[in-house]
Amino acid sequence: MKRIACVLLVVGLAAAVGSCGQKTKSGDPAPYAAGWTTFETVHFVLMDPPDSPRAGQVTELADACEGVFTQLVSVLKLEVPQRIWIYRFVTNQDCENKTGHSAGYVEGYRILTRIGSPLGGAIALAACSSIDPGHQPNAFIRNGLREAFDQQDRNVHREAATLHASDHWIPLSEFLSSESITDHAAYDVESGSFVAYLIQRHGVDKFKELWRSRLDLKTALQKICGGTIDQIAADWVAHITREANRT
Repeated sequence: MKRIACVLLVVGLAAAVGSCGQKTKSGDPAPYAAGWTTFETVHFVLMDPPDSPRAGQVTELADACEGVFTQLVSVLKLEVPQRIWIYRFVTNQDCENKTGHSAGYVEGYRILTRIGSPLGGAIALAACSSIDPGHQPNAFIRNGLREAFDQQDRNVHREAATLHASDHWIPLSEFLSSESITDHAAYDVESGSFVAYLIQRHGVDKFKELWRSRLDLKTALQKICGGTIDQIAADWVAHITREANRT
């Protein structure tokens, strides 16, 4: 399996795939999943509808999920107390109609997704529920964690460096009120880079402290990272420059 969000991982960390201990059965307590197929691994319960076009690939998916999970708990030093449930819908509209949520929704240890969509970021969000169960962190930090783990073979700092050299760069100060952001592509790249920066530069414990914080983002960053927002922003850009060419 390829590495997920390589810049988040310690250099040289291999993508370890866990032993799945897999079995299949039917039935599930969620009303919309009645009659679905259940595929269990050590850390996941995968739910597929009867009309799933990729039912034959569930073993490969299970192995990939376990690989992401192994990396994630190693990098973020997490202890996830229960299995993560992944409900896979054939279309986004089907997910919306049956659950009232769009595909990609993550709540606690439950993931609603569309078959074929990336799962790394959703698994990261679900696993990080163990940091502070029931608490929703700041949207910029939450989106950044998802973005950093969502794609394979990406260097989010390289993408951020390219963006920084363009007219589309959004200053950190503007992310303090994410409701005002309209350039979603830049928002995704920069939030992923910033979360990677937080973990690499300030450490996992500081990231977890920020994740748990009930303070507004500006106050929390200044308290946890130290310095003003302008100083933190300058340090982030310097980090991007250093890390952009790493593989």
